[in-house]
Order: sequence, then C-alpha cells, then structure tokens
Amino acid sequence: MEQETGLLGAVAAAGGAVGKAVGDMFMAEKQLTDRMAAVPGSGQQFKVEKDTVLQAGKLINDQIVVLRDALEQALAHLTVRLNDADEVNADIADAWNSRLVDGADSYSARVEQYIASLSGLVNQLRGAARQYEFTEDEVTAALGAAGASH
Repeated sequence: MEQETGLLGAVAAAGGAVGKAVGDMFMAEKQLTDRMAAVPGSGQQFKVEKDTVLQAGKLINDQIVVLRDALEQALAHLTVRLNDADEVNADIADAWNSRLVDGADSYSARVEQYIASLSGLVNQLRGAARQYEFTEDEVTAALGAAGASH
C-alpha cells in the first residue's frame, strides 16, 4: 500500500495522460481483484462421464492454447519501454510493468496460474479417460501428448 500511495503521489505530480493511464491501471486492478475473489475456488467439483471425458478434456486443452496465444500477444503490447533519458517516467513505467507483466502477482502471472490450473484439470481428465479404459492413442488424439507444452 505504501508503494501505491507513493505512486499515486507521483501520478498527481506527473498529471496528464501518464497520470490518467496509471489511475486507470489501479482501477482495473481493483476490478480484477474483485472479480477473481468472486470466482469459485479449486474445490469446485467437475464431473465427467465416459461419454464426455475426452470431449471435456479437448475443450479445456483448446482453451489453454487460446489463452496462451492471447497472453503472448498482449504481453508484447503491455510492457512499457522507455529510453534511458526518460528519468521522469521511469518509476511509473516500472510500476506499470510490475503490475501487468513482471511482478509475481501481476496480471500475466495470474493468467499463467489459471492456465496451470486448467492444465492440471486436463491431466486429471487424462487419468479419468485411462480409468474409463480409453487407449493411450485415443487419449493422445483427443488431448495431445502428455506433458506437451500448450
């Protein structure tokens, strides 16, 4: 909170478009945090049956690919790069990059965590498919090779 307060003071001093952009960033972060808190936790049950296990796994696996592609494209446009002579905006750019791209609790890190949870779900569905006695070829055809990067 101290960093945010100090940054808001810098924003007030900077004013203009940079100040508005940083203010918008803080507002967007609050909205994302509120929405993430409302999302059901990992304890939620996901039930599949023999007839749907491969289909469900494929849908989730496909979503992982879409999310990864979207994240990679977004990251290319979200990182703020300043020239070395721009000392005035350096702290603001660092804070922006930390919140959106670089920080352990950044938006991109949260998306990566979500992708990892989806990958874990696909692995559980892969195991369920094997328990339903689907062949390894059938599982691989629907879900791709185990451990393959998405």
